[in-house]
Amino acid sequence: MPNLSAGDVKTWYNQHYAAKGLQTMRPAAAYPVFLDLLGASPGSRLLDVSCGAGSLLAAAHARGVESVGVDLSDEAVRLAKRVAPSAEVAVGVGEALAFRTGTFDYVTCLGSLEHFLDMGQGLEEMKRVAKPDARFCIMVPNQDFIGWKVLGHQGTAQQDINENLFPLSAWRRLFEQHGLSVVRATPDRWHAVRWRSAGARGVKRLLIGPLFELAWRLIPLRWQYQFVFVLQRRDQASRASRTP
Repeated sequence: MPNLSAGDVKTWYNQHYAAKGLQTMRPAAAYPVFLDLLGASPGSRLLDVSCGAGSLLAAAHARGVESVGVDLSDEAVRLAKRVAPSAEVAVGVGEALAFRTGTFDYVTCLGSLEHFLDMGQGLEEMKRVAKPDARFCIMVPNQDFIGWKVLGHQGTAQQDINENLFPLSAWRRLFEQHGLSVVRATPDRWHAVRWRSAGARGVKRLLIGPLFELAWRLIPLRWQYQFVFVLQRRDQASRASRTP
């Protein structure tokens, strides 16, 4: 989508959240896994960039983690303040975070970096506001997702607003180019395990759900729908490797 401005993206997301509200988000049960991957501990401070309706902020608060969110959509921030009333939430773009340098123990960006107009600048800003030993959790879509190859189309539900799709190796290179080392790369398994949620009943829960989850788990990482990367600064990774 050529010649997009930040205003165009903001308008799209305002309309998106105004029309769908909380239905645009995964349920609350889908978010603690990201805190598990980070090893987020009570008393720490987390920034969720492009926080959407605030479900991760609420999950962080439940663990005693101070949560701060930023999103370019006024409508998303309005929802987030309702979902996570204890969090500090503000309107802002990921490429220009209005926080002091070295402020956060954890920085997350889930399903949003691919929509940034300048992904590199967004990563640099996340690094800037993070403490030297901070960890990052970033979820991004996979250009090589096997489902898109089978169905003959490509792109997530938000593909009509400046979506950048890369394969696993290209995402790794992007992070490395911006001084981030991959600690762990895992598939986003929510779509495989969502049948376990309270809303799943009957045959779907007892038969189809487990079979679908098993099939999904057999897909190699390079063909999964989305990747969840846990990252740290490259200099921190090098220092840790030299520690006896």
